[in-house]
Amino acid sequence: MIQTDMQEQLPITILADSRFSSSLKPLLTQLEIWINFQALKADWFGDEACILSFEFTLIRTIEEHALKASAASEKGAEASSGKGAAASSGKEWNVESGYAYSYDCDSLKTTAFIAVADLLEAGVGIEQGIKQRLVSVANSVGAEHGLLGMSL
Repeated sequence: MIQTDMQEQLPITILADSRFSSSLKPLLTQLEIWINFQALKADWFGDEACILSFEFTLIRTIEEHALKASAASEKGAEASSGKGAAASSGKEWNVESGYAYSYDCDSLKTTAFIAVADLLEAGVGIEQGIKQRLVSVANSVGAEHGLLGMSL
């Protein structure tokens, strides 16, 4: 029971798009523990008034999700899909190669999509590639708060 409570309170969570196999769950848990530990090592949780939270979702490609969300936010409230509807609330998306994220400075929450299809096609270590993208997003947001960068 203690382990479940701890998992619910982790500030950085990692999910997978519903189209992925549930067999990814052990990898998602491992990545989630790893990234939270990196944040702990960099002393990101020292100031309880400024605890950043991240919700990462692994997806196949950025084009399927984040760019639709970005376009929807530019058009206003015209989005009809779940991801687009979230973006229509006025979120601004930062889209990079392999990931996209939106940071809400009021709630200190970042919503991010991490693409994996290009990692598979390139034949690079998928776990290492995902870790690099997780850290890139987290460090981009953390830098806005003067936090030390996480390392791989």
